Amino acid sequence: MNVSKYLLAAASVFAFSTSTSLAQDAAVQTLFTNVNVFDGVNEALIENANVLVVDNLIAEVSIEPLAIANAQIIDGGGRTLMPGLIDAHVHMAITEPVADLRDNFDWMYWGAVSTIEAEKMLLRGFTSVRDAGGPAIGLQKAIDRGKAVGPRIYPSGPVISQTSGHGEHRHYTEPHPNFEGASPSFFNQHVEFLADGVPEVLRATREALRLGASQIKVMAGGGVSSSVDPLHTVQFLPEELEAAVKAAADWDTYVLVHVYNDESILRSIEAGVQSIDHAQLMTEVSAQAIKDADVWVVPFFSLLGLDAETVTKALGPLAAPKFLEVQGGARNQMRLLKEFGIEKVAFSTDIIGDPVALTKQNDEFKYRLEQWSSYEVLMQATSKAGELLALSGKLNPYPEGPLGVIVEGAYADILLVDGNPVEDAMVMTDYENNFDLIMKDGVIYKNTLE
Repeated sequence: MNVSKYLLAAASVFAFSTSTSLAQDAAVQTLFTNVNVFDGVNEALIENANVLVVDNLIAEVSIEPLAIANAQIIDGGGRTLMPGLIDAHVHMAITEPVADLRDNFDWMYWGAVSTIEAEKMLLRGFTSVRDAGGPAIGLQKAIDRGKAVGPRIYPSGPVISQTSGHGEHRHYTEPHPNFEGASPSFFNQHVEFLADGVPEVLRATREALRLGASQIKVMAGGGVSSSVDPLHTVQFLPEELEAAVKAAADWDTYVLVHVYNDESILRSIEAGVQSIDHAQLMTEVSAQAIKDADVWVVPFFSLLGLDAETVTKALGPLAAPKFLEVQGGARNQMRLLKEFGIEKVAFSTDIIGDPVALTKQNDEFKYRLEQWSSYEVLMQATSKAGELLALSGKLNPYPEGPLGVIVEGAYADILLVDGNPVEDAMVMTDYENNFDLIMKDGVIYKNTLE
């Protein structure tokens, strides 16, 4: 055997494998030039800036030219570069009417439809969402593993409800899933847990955490879509709410609650809840309590765009009056949040059960502009919502960097917007025409500039 030829061949193989490995490990670099940056925090844009993305993180934001070898260069043409949007209250898997999903479709249909809607949501500019209840953990895994396209998902897992609470969608003659010998439905295993008393609340909370929840969702007051709980009801006793809060805290995360009225809000705050969701029927009493406790409020105002006839047709004669009562409190809630100087307000939409309604997700900007400036609303949908997501602590599924900001080390979730949304956030409502580029985790999903 010719030893020199053998050594030469071996060296060639080693060199090829090494170069291939280095090529595979080479960082993917994207350089945005000629952009005006809204960083999610400051009202003043960083004009004529350059933003470098390396792999899935923002590496540099500079007003000086950046010479980066082998980078993909995207000339923003003076557009606004801003963080991807965050919706802090969605239900990714409840994309059609609850009764239909409960009675007429199996779990595979749920999964298929939610995957389709997840991609549409990303293309509306929402690169991160907090799922506020339902079987979205599997969807999150599919997206994170590259099997599906959609936003980052902070899942709450199944909601936790008392019997005859807002998370109660059984048929009237259906036995309680916790009764001995009962066979829990898909709903009661993956959408909503019924729990009464401290031991059951602890079990339900820990089960949601076992399944992969990054935070816990508790139904602490009456709701619209549920037929067995009037809006005025206060749900879960103080010790039950405290049990959920303590069990979540042991895992370094927090509880968000569905509430509308003062009594439910006050009880939740006293129990240690960190996120008060909805709250349209709040008064000065709970506004002051929210301010004093320095907790988050996550309201939605897109309901203001619906008239009584449409609501009655869609929800029926039982739920429609409840919806209209909540709708009637929405503008008063906006006024109270502004007058009391409550700054911890996150952007959310809570649109469920209707794919057509989901296409109106960005209309939330329009309604918030009735009380807040464009800059304030943009912060609610970016940096402030990012702060809220970070409350998940050690359970944060995306710990590499902050969300909702354009700074070095942040996730590369980026929009290029035609116009200046800081001056007029109405441009955010026409996402099809005004969002020229959408990037999530360093990957471009829409680019009309090519």
